[in-house]
Amino acid sequence: MVTRYDQQVILILSFRRAEPSDAATLSAIARAAKASWGYPAAALASWEAALTISPEYLARELVVCAMGEDRIAGYYALERREDRWTLEHLWVEPAFQRRGIGRRLFAHALEEVGARGPGIVTIEADPNAAPFYARMGAREVGSIPAPIDGDPGRRLPILEIEVRRP
Repeated sequence: MVTRYDQQVILILSFRRAEPSDAATLSAIARAAKASWGYPAAALASWEAALTISPEYLARELVVCAMGEDRIAGYYALERREDRWTLEHLWVEPAFQRRGIGRRLFAHALEEVGARGPGIVTIEADPNAAPFYARMGAREVGSIPAPIDGDPGRRLPILEIEVRRP
């Protein structure tokens, strides 16, 4: 559902747990969102496995979809690692980007973590996404090498955000 307010279009979202039948759609969203940053085809091909979501993964991990206009607009995936969580995926379908969906997905992910107990969420961010996470309150704690053709010095920032129980 879309509401018009002061010349701005606001998308009303609902959230639901991903189902195994969503795997192909979520994989396509991840690939399209990653490609929207202008990476060369060879780099995108090398990330194919990392951008593929399997039905088994959806059955095992906490994966939540944002629904907008009767389809999946984006999703996130959280994995628990002892007393920490990792945000393994947060992707927004390019047709829905720049509409606040990423912020709402991230806030929802933190609410889910908070509901399960306080903890730290770690994010191994694409360099293009790191400023978004910083705006959301995450702080950079390090980086790891992630070279690609044409950018041998490329690094992935590691960010963390502390989540408290509500």
